[in-house]
Amino acid sequence: MKTSHRKPTHVKNIPDERLFRGAGAKQKSGMVRSLSQKLVRVSLWIFSLGLAGALVLVLIMGLLLVASLPTLDGEIQVAGLASPVSVETDARGIPSIAAQSRIDSYRALGFVHANDRLFQMDLLRRRSAGRLAELFGASVVAEDKWHKVMGFEHVAEAVFTRLPEDQREILAAYAEGVNAALTRRRIPPWEFLTLGYLPEPWRPEDSLLVILGLYERLSWSGPDEQAATVIERAFSKRVSEFFFPARDCYTESVLGTEIDKCRLEDVPVEDFHAALSDAAARAPLMQHPPARLGKGGSNAWVVAPGKSGQDRAMLANDMHLDLLVPNIWYRTDFHYGKTELTGLTLPGMPLVISGSNRHIAWGFTNVAGDFSDLILLDEVGDDGDTYLTPEGPKHFGERTETIRVRGEAPVSVVVKETIWGPVLPEKLLQKQVAVRWTALDPNATDIALSDLESAASVDEALTLLNHSGGPALNGLVADDSGNIGWTYTGKIPIRVGYDGLMARSWSDGTKRWQGYIRPDALPRIVNPPSGFIVSANQRMVGEGYPLTIAHGFDGGYRAYHITQALTGMRNITERDMLALQLETGTEFYRYYQRLALSSLTLKGGRDEDAFRRALRHHLAAWEGKAEPGSLGLALIVELQNSISEALFVPLLEHCRAVDPRFNWNYYRETSLRQILEAKPTELLPKNQNHADWDDFIITVTENAARRLMERRGVDRLEDLTWDKVSVVPIRHPLSPALPGAERWIDMPLASLPGCEECVRWSSQDGGATERLVVSPGHEQDGIFEMPAGQSGHPLSAFYRDQHKDWVAGVAAPLLAGPAKHRLELKPAHPSQTHDR
Repeated sequence: MKTSHRKPTHVKNIPDERLFRGAGAKQKSGMVRSLSQKLVRVSLWIFSLGLAGALVLVLIMGLLLVASLPTLDGEIQVAGLASPVSVETDARGIPSIAAQSRIDSYRALGFVHANDRLFQMDLLRRRSAGRLAELFGASVVAEDKWHKVMGFEHVAEAVFTRLPEDQREILAAYAEGVNAALTRRRIPPWEFLTLGYLPEPWRPEDSLLVILGLYERLSWSGPDEQAATVIERAFSKRVSEFFFPARDCYTESVLGTEIDKCRLEDVPVEDFHAALSDAAARAPLMQHPPARLGKGGSNAWVVAPGKSGQDRAMLANDMHLDLLVPNIWYRTDFHYGKTELTGLTLPGMPLVISGSNRHIAWGFTNVAGDFSDLILLDEVGDDGDTYLTPEGPKHFGERTETIRVRGEAPVSVVVKETIWGPVLPEKLLQKQVAVRWTALDPNATDIALSDLESAASVDEALTLLNHSGGPALNGLVADDSGNIGWTYTGKIPIRVGYDGLMARSWSDGTKRWQGYIRPDALPRIVNPPSGFIVSANQRMVGEGYPLTIAHGFDGGYRAYHITQALTGMRNITERDMLALQLETGTEFYRYYQRLALSSLTLKGGRDEDAFRRALRHHLAAWEGKAEPGSLGLALIVELQNSISEALFVPLLEHCRAVDPRFNWNYYRETSLRQILEAKPTELLPKNQNHADWDDFIITVTENAARRLMERRGVDRLEDLTWDKVSVVPIRHPLSPALPGAERWIDMPLASLPGCEECVRWSSQDGGATERLVVSPGHEQDGIFEMPAGQSGHPLSAFYRDQHKDWVAGVAAPLLAGPAKHRLELKPAHPSQTHDR
């Protein structure tokens, strides 16, 4: 065996002994060996030192992480407090704030929020302000630019100056509490250590930025209006009306409309056929399929004593948003004066979003309404400096915004302004477009919802909701006298000369907003004969309501399912309400199951191949639920999406010829079923030779099954259970940038029961961010669930402790339990913020 002689790779410029020959070779060889041994020892020493340094670094980081944990015990001096406040934390990390006054309770809430969720709060304000690129670099400049164009920072400042004194006082007190938590921290939360920056002081306006972020999530309908405007240009008016139906039969059933009035319009085949022929001549298949529908929303219902078995009214509320770590909500109990308040807060905002004060219980769902409009601008001259208004030509205003970008030069954004609002960077139908949006009106936002904490009846609460600003929502209320009610909250514009579905020019004054619907003119439902009220993002008013609320209401299946269930229920308890929130049954997809089975059976027979036979058995096996082990549903949902794409893609290609950026996320189920019911031969896709509609359905079903099996890595249809497609990643915002940290900062992957057409709503990135059930005055029987946990710190015992029960649907008590920790907040001079 040959021996290889090589220099140590970690030693440079050491002479090899093979170079020495002749006299003195042995002496030189010995010198070389001695020198080599010494250098090896030095190298090992250096390596050991480096290893020790790395271990010391890891130890330091570990100590910093531990030191950055929230403070739950002890005594802290807080500037601004008028009297001492105690914060007791139970075994689930839920704080109970006991204060002498309302204002001190908000100071304590600010402290508690910042103590547990400071980084989340910082991201929320930065996102609305267009300041994410300062942390994350060029990849988020486009998002920052959009927020700079909207000018949310300026709106927040203008809102604050217009608020009544009591609301400004609440915001200021909350900011004082946040800043008290900032100044007493010797080590910032772990996210700040990771990104290498320190949080800025919290301003009252920052809480308003968080509210403006909710506007964006809940009420920005610009993309829908862009799509509707392009569709109108590309097709006839009949086609536009077909794409944007005013009703769906599930909602009409909930509203009590007679079934013959729910009949949908005929499919405008001739108009479609002309467009399809034109599109087919240019391109047989669109290269950019439409985006999947990103549906969201929430459920809420209230039941009167006649429905409950305990002679009391009850509320159930589960709000559906993106699932993130930490969760968007933060559970808090308050005790001050005679007020006993429990519910959900949102870090960054000083109010209880949904909860109970022992006299009333309240919850919300999104209206999915139309509260923004795109205005096509008529420019005057060729210089691009002037536009036409009802008062004549006006020069564009202009402001310059700066986006600071981590690791790169700042980006300047020049924003044009009009009398109606800012001008978007992209044109629509070759015209510049201005934005009119309730979110940009400083008079449309306030925190009057905070007064719900003292409301004592449904009537008082509904009046308060009608007068409140902020994003428009469905508000549902139950009180301790057994009353139930619903109404809208927020500002809803009155449109003159148009309905707001498509972008229009406002230059001649015939089209405009004429203020907002008066609070006393907003619709209400109080104590209906049914004994319950349901809101699941469906239309809540009949078509006879004279003003436009929305064009894009969710289809009413969830509301229909809840209504059918409540109609048949008696002696309802809190556990029954939770069981309905967790309901995974859905008849919605039966339509597509029957559609595919009908075609497969009709075309079956002796010559049916094994795969088609397996498809029939697989589809027939679906039992009507969205449970992890359910067979058939994954394919049925894939089939629904595949049929939608196969039928609508050629039509959408015609729209893309009008606007290459065209995309459509509008709820299209009603239009799709109209085509499938009529089955006009003219609308069969031309890119494949289908003998008839049954042949088309079979082909789409087979392709959907093969595509789904390949995507999910299964070889047999019987292995294609619902859990293969219902795994929802629930991740921390920093998780993508920290490979290997997922197991520490993300929630464990789990298959979630439920679906997008289930009461237990679940999608690829969203779900129920909480489940709340409560009867006012009986909070001790209330139920609460939420994903993840209270804390934003992965080393905290409260980071993920509630997650397993949320996945399993295990009921937990609403009220905080016995105290495990106690923190005393003491009044102090502003310069004294030391711990003891």
